[in-house]
Amino acid sequence: MTQPANALTLRDIRRAVESGLLTIRQSIESADEAARRTQPWLHAFSYLPDSPVVNQADTGSPFAGIPIGVKDLIDTADMPTEYNSPAYAGRRPGTDSVLVARLRQAGGTILGKTVTTEFAWRHPGPTVNPWNTKHTPGGSSSGSAAAVAAGIVPLAFGTQTIGSVIRPAAYCGVVGFKPTYASIARTGVLPLAPSLDHIGLFTANVADAAYTFKVVSGGDDQDFHSSHVRRNSNGNDGSTHMRIGMLRRPVGSAMEPAQHSALMQLAARLDADGAELVTVDLPDELADMGALISAILSVEAAVVHGGLLDLSPGLVSPVMTSLINDGRGVSGVDYARARAAQVRLAHLFGHWLQAAMRLDALLVAPAPGEAPVGLSYTGDASWCAPWTFLGVPAVTLPIALGPAGLPLGAQLIGAAQHDERLLAVAEWVETRAGWQDVKLKASTSLDSTRDT
Repeated sequence: MTQPANALTLRDIRRAVESGLLTIRQSIESADEAARRTQPWLHAFSYLPDSPVVNQADTGSPFAGIPIGVKDLIDTADMPTEYNSPAYAGRRPGTDSVLVARLRQAGGTILGKTVTTEFAWRHPGPTVNPWNTKHTPGGSSSGSAAAVAAGIVPLAFGTQTIGSVIRPAAYCGVVGFKPTYASIARTGVLPLAPSLDHIGLFTANVADAAYTFKVVSGGDDQDFHSSHVRRNSNGNDGSTHMRIGMLRRPVGSAMEPAQHSALMQLAARLDADGAELVTVDLPDELADMGALISAILSVEAAVVHGGLLDLSPGLVSPVMTSLINDGRGVSGVDYARARAAQVRLAHLFGHWLQAAMRLDALLVAPAPGEAPVGLSYTGDASWCAPWTFLGVPAVTLPIALGPAGLPLGAQLIGAAQHDERLLAVAEWVETRAGWQDVKLKASTSLDSTRDT
């Protein structure tokens, strides 16, 4: 197998379509051909229409000519949305989700539905990592990450309840962006835990992520879970000086040596190029978010999906069954305390990041290291969980290859409602990461560890 393709980026396609060098149909049909060519081994899509349904929009529309992958948790009126569950096989939504409606209105073409783990939890689908088919692509937005990494589409959408955008993006070597909680409307998206669920996206570079966010962001009256985070007026969105924090005590599990080395080398380059790198400690109150996350996740999953388990237990995977049963064992008092703590700690983190530490971003790992071998385990989400719980924006970008020849990433965490500032910092960091050189070198070299 070869390295993931160097396909056209979103901005490449937009320039080509607007200039007349590429027609909308040519762009979409090229992506459709790539999807069908790779589907037998990559399995990025759960559904592709018999022929692409091309959105013949005005060539000046924001997404004219852009083929888009949409996670099979997000409703599409003209395609099935089945949640990777036999209980919903053949389900056809009556309407598009708000997100899909916005994408179509902006001229985008939904190429197909991408594979998700069952209900966005841990039971995986068939998608493999495009860098090495023996490794997981991560989850739960497995197909979306793989489709962008393989160069099939320049843009795909997923969801993140714990680490389901950031982690697969890191494992597959693409940019993953999880914006501030509720900043992209979730109406028409199956929830796992509504107080934690975010819509996120995958692109080949940070600029494409920033462009996309401007088009699709915004709430909806039917998305009933209002944000527990607020904008802090102490932000320095217009400043060119960058102050980036690195945690003295990491929040995740043990980091692999290659991941640690890649992160430290990146930090040294940022420091040399003028960023102010400071070592910081999170407030003590943020030290034990794990139990709070588990309580909210399991209780809300039990509320959303418990009825299906009671009605048809044979149609629910063991891992989902376990999560539901865990939630049923949490007391109402403990759940209420966890939700109250989520709001309080989100506000505390915002004050600490901006007012106390005066940071533009935190630089942390997106995962312990390279994608694990095997497809049954989608990887460790502990490096993503705190930031999802707090509802703050996070972006990961690829920075190096590990000893197995698989991507390693860097995750940047920003202040709630300051998504644009975080993306600006991430784009600056991206120019110093050297990923394109790493990827080009890898694509032209023989790697005996790769599955051929």
